[in-house]
Amino acid sequence: MNSEFQIHGVLSSGQKTWKQDDKDYYAQFYSDQSEDILMIIEVVNRPHGVSAYYNYLRNNNIISSREGSYFGMTMRIDGAFCRDVKSIYMILDNIFNKMIVGSLLVQKGDKYEYSIDSFNSKNDYLQQVEKQFTNMLNAFCASQDFFDVSSAYTSLGKMLSINASEITIPIAVETIKQRAKIYLSPTFQSKAAQKVIADTKAKANAAIADAEARIKAAENAHSQSKQKQERDFESWKKEKKSLEGERDNAIRSYKELEQKVKKANLNISINERISEIKEPLKQLAGLMAERFQEDTYGNIQEKPQLNKKRRKEDKLFVWLPWAICLLLGVILAAMLFFMGGSKKNSMSDDIIKEKNETIQQLKDSISKMVNPGGEIQTDVTNNIGKDLIIDIKELTKGEELTKKQTYTCQIKGNGVPTEKCHWVITGGATLNNNTNQFTVLDTGTIVTISYCQGNEEIKHRTINVKQQ
Repeated sequence: MNSEFQIHGVLSSGQKTWKQDDKDYYAQFYSDQSEDILMIIEVVNRPHGVSAYYNYLRNNNIISSREGSYFGMTMRIDGAFCRDVKSIYMILDNIFNKMIVGSLLVQKGDKYEYSIDSFNSKNDYLQQVEKQFTNMLNAFCASQDFFDVSSAYTSLGKMLSINASEITIPIAVETIKQRAKIYLSPTFQSKAAQKVIADTKAKANAAIADAEARIKAAENAHSQSKQKQERDFESWKKEKKSLEGERDNAIRSYKELEQKVKKANLNISINERISEIKEPLKQLAGLMAERFQEDTYGNIQEKPQLNKKRRKEDKLFVWLPWAICLLLGVILAAMLFFMGGSKKNSMSDDIIKEKNETIQQLKDSISKMVNPGGEIQTDVTNNIGKDLIIDIKELTKGEELTKKQTYTCQIKGNGVPTEKCHWVITGGATLNNNTNQFTVLDTGTIVTISYCQGNEEIKHRTINVKQQ
């Protein structure tokens, strides 16, 4: 078995070898390597036979003006392979630190710089290094650590990267038999470190998977919540539309009801006016019957008229006020004639006064029916109130009273009587504490204001109440 020790590297003058053998083989190491400390073991088919190469390399940390600079030591074994790869690595690493650094290389910090320009200048020293390597190899490796190799073991490009502390004989032999290269480095991750990393990676992957699952669950929950919110919003919109429809219907119904109420109030007002003149008409009819029965002066007789068929209520209501006015004029003329033309009237003054008051009330009511927007202000039984006017302090001319409002009435004109005089309010108002102030009731339609002296009415005024 023949073995050869070689020194090679990149000096300032370029790549060089200590010995001249295998220059072409060592040229492959003049390149950048990923590891600062690396040993490459492989079986090579040479022109003179098959050899096993153990290449110890120092890369990247060699200071040189040339890129890719390195320092290398190689042991070549012709026709055989040493199983104890770990011992050879330790021998070469020990020689580098004890014999190369300080002689061929100078340490500068964490890097090394060549102190020579050629390996031949250190030829004697390198022979000592080779001798020391051979002695250490014989000391650590026995003959049974070597076995013969042939071209069947030639490395084909496959490789096993393994931490230098974890290489074993079985691993080395099996790798070579599989025709693969062995890459040793203390910087390679150990199996223990790889296991820690693998476990950590597995935990990280599990955490990532859990986080992704939770994120996905949160996204699903958010999506479901969003969909629920959208459904709730659509439901709310429908409910809002329904409520708005109900509101609009309620407003419409209210307006319709308001119109009906206004019409009903108008009908009530008309009925109240008719009701007000109903009794005076009855009294007038009684008065006419009584007057024509008692007074035969002038041979005035009234012939009964046959009743005709009733017309429709709406036509009767239109012509009734005008017919009453015409009838009233005839009645008044007849009464004045009979009262002024003869002293044979057997009625007393009190009866005449009472009937005159009834006639006056009838006139007021009928005037209201004929002219609803106006008002009536008349004297009653004598000429005392002829030049007097009942004035409402808070109203302008032609203005109507307002419900729930308080007003002040006052008598104006020449010769206003004051002794034993007082106010009387009838209709839809109440007198306040027997003064000249009154308040219109909420249900009022017409208010009659009278100025009286004792039991005698001097002047009265009838005013409408606004109907809203």
